[in-house]
Amino acid sequence: MRAHLNIEQLVFRAALSALNNSAARGRAELVLEGDQLTVRITTNGLVPGQPHAQHIHGIGRSECPPPSADTDGDGIVSTPEGQPFYGPILVSLTTTGDTSPDSALAIERFPVASEEGLVDYERTFTVDESVADDLARLQIVQHGIDVNGNGMYDFSAGPSPLDPDLPLEATAPATCGTID
Repeated sequence: MRAHLNIEQLVFRAALSALNNSAARGRAELVLEGDQLTVRITTNGLVPGQPHAQHIHGIGRSECPPPSADTDGDGIVSTPEGQPFYGPILVSLTTTGDTSPDSALAIERFPVASEEGLVDYERTFTVDESVADDLARLQIVQHGIDVNGNGMYDFSAGPSPLDPDLPLEATAPATCGTID
């Protein structure tokens, strides 16, 4: 448990590795000062021009899912298939507004990758004590893959198990990293 008085900055990092053959890679830095968390994420190789939901997940097994987590055999580790490994959403890393799990699918408030597939995100917000105390056991997951290579999210891989009005491509994990 961390001390609650006279806290200076605590710095955490995560290397974001590709999931679902996304070829995306990135890094995250999280700076905690009291109940204020500043998150900086830089990732390349994401689907250009598309929004990428991103969250702090935990505490499943406190690890990123292996390809064998694809229990339905469709070749994609979906968010529910990855959840036993990285746990439920604790924080939605939106660009504006609410950061709670309630914003998990607020696609319009997540960063959009540049034409080169780069997401450069930074935001400071308040976190509750349970998140602050467990940061070093949590994961960052970015979502959004392009299964058929057409440069956009579509229903070629079917609907998302999280919301049938969204394509699986929009919600499938693209990167994951454990926060150290």
